[in-house]
Amino acid sequence: MVAAIAAASDGSVLINVVSLLPTALQRRLSQHLGRADPIFVGIPLSGKEAEAVVARLDDAAAEAAALVLGRRQLKTATPSLPSVKGGPGAAAPRKRSNPAQR
Repeated sequence: MVAAIAAASDGSVLINVVSLLPTALQRRLSQHLGRADPIFVGIPLSGKEAEAVVARLDDAAAEAAALVLGRRQLKTATPSLPSVKGGPGAAAPRKRSNPAQR
């Protein structure tokens, strides 16, 4: 899998356009660079484009995090306790003080 975007050390954001190149050219680039792995051919985004991409990535990351945390909560949720006769708030049975009544 090859990255779709990259952040450069100068703060710019690049988008990978390698998939837009003909397959033969991709192969030639890989051979020329001596790499069998997928390559990244990036073009810089304008400031406005980069802001839009980062905002969408932030939304997607928040959604993914919420999904993972929601699944964790389901796995670790405390099972409900068995119901007590009389329901919640019902008085506990009283102990008998007279041993003859036992």
